[in-house]
Amino acid sequence: MLYRLCLFLVRAIVADPDAVRIDRIETEKVDIFFLHVGKGDRGRVLGRAGRTIGALRTLLDGVAARIDREIVVEIRD
Repeated sequence: MLYRLCLFLVRAIVADPDAVRIDRIETEKVDIFFLHVGKGDRGRVLGRAGRTIGALRTLLDGVAARIDREIVVEIRD
């Protein structure tokens, strides 16, 4: 559920949604997402002063808390 929500939100932000890929590691309580986006879209996902990625993390943290999980989101090249 968190994976699909994250994928949907990131694809809505970027200019090239086909280049978005999320690698994930799932443990008992924690989901770790590694975002891979196109070269030109990295700035769009980060946002000014990290506000966009911060908002994405906050939203996903709220959803994860409701299902008793934790989430970590990182952007990778």
